Amino acid sequence: MLIDILQFVGVLFCLFTAFLIRFRLNKENSFSGHLLAVLLVLIALCNSFYLFIVYGVINYFPYLYKIPAPITYLIFPLSYLYVRAVLNGEKSFKKIDALHLIPFLFFAVNYFPFYIMDLDEKSKMVFEITQDFSKTYTGQDGLLPEWVNIACRASSSVIYLLFQWRLINSFFRKRQQVFSKQFALVKKWVYDLTIIQTIHSLSLVILYIVNALIAIGFIPMFQFVHIVLGLLVCCSFLLVSCYLLWNPNLLIGLPNLYIKNPDADIPLAVNVEDVLTELDNHLNQTRAFLDPNLKIDTLSRATNIPTRKLTHIISESNYDNFNDYINQMRISYAAVKIEDNYLHTYSVEALSITCGFNSKNAFYRAFKKAHDCTPVQYCSNHFGSSNDTNTL
Repeated sequence: MLIDILQFVGVLFCLFTAFLIRFRLNKENSFSGHLLAVLLVLIALCNSFYLFIVYGVINYFPYLYKIPAPITYLIFPLSYLYVRAVLNGEKSFKKIDALHLIPFLFFAVNYFPFYIMDLDEKSKMVFEITQDFSKTYTGQDGLLPEWVNIACRASSSVIYLLFQWRLINSFFRKRQQVFSKQFALVKKWVYDLTIIQTIHSLSLVILYIVNALIAIGFIPMFQFVHIVLGLLVCCSFLLVSCYLLWNPNLLIGLPNLYIKNPDADIPLAVNVEDVLTELDNHLNQTRAFLDPNLKIDTLSRATNIPTRKLTHIISESNYDNFNDYINQMRISYAAVKIEDNYLHTYSVEALSITCGFNSKNAFYRAFKKAHDCTPVQYCSNHFGSSNDTNTL
């Protein structure tokens, strides 16, 4: 029961995190952000079908039974492509990436006989599986026995993880002299993600092997082993979504490392302080940071500084990302307004809107991060007494 509850919570968290990325937090419309959102949705979809089978829900939708089987072959390729996109700042798929679809297409064809099966016959087969879950790996629902699908899925996950580890280690080994908050943030995230996936994959492989040995009568049933492995499997994707929600800087302006610069006219050896001073002067003169919809592309066009160079400069500074940089400009402006007695007449919410924030909560978080106190407390500290008559 505990495993099922954790699996259900993990599915909900994955869907919730994917929703946040797709509709709220991927403001730069990054390619890696879209890949991550799709990855989380597919993880949630495939894991939810285990619960549908165990609790008999699939009996109401028997035609959906084998839909996730080929889709599982997209999860680890998507993870690999996501990490590659983050590290290399990619903006689209490559033509050769179509090769990653081969296992998915192969097993979609494998289950075609089930897909076109008569609904009554399909319902009967699905009902038998809900009564005996072991048939999901001992039976034959397609052209090939289920053990072939399981063996191929396990092998595929291990192969892609090896490629992913190779990609990460190679990338960071060549950049041991690079130091910045953004670089450290991305490095920790991709390593942690891959570690979590490795634990998930190895636990699943061991679980497959144990089930196979039990099915042929080679070893007896060990309930404890199933519980431990099941917890590792279901907790892994729950941990990924919790990790992202706990570290919002990975979602607010999703991380991209523009270390390699394909533009010959944009040197990497630039003076960070000089460019930041130029940006500060432009923003202070135009008050562009007060626009709640300000994007890095807009700032790039206004300053004639290429977007890649802006991203690189900000990543090499003490700011987490572009949003963090703009928010700190807004908070500095808010502090000046407070010192000019703004809160004596207007509310904190009015101040947040004036400073370019879309919500009062976002304003509070950014202000507290910068000054370690709320706007009202800052006002009280500045004037020596509470000046918040109209702030509530």
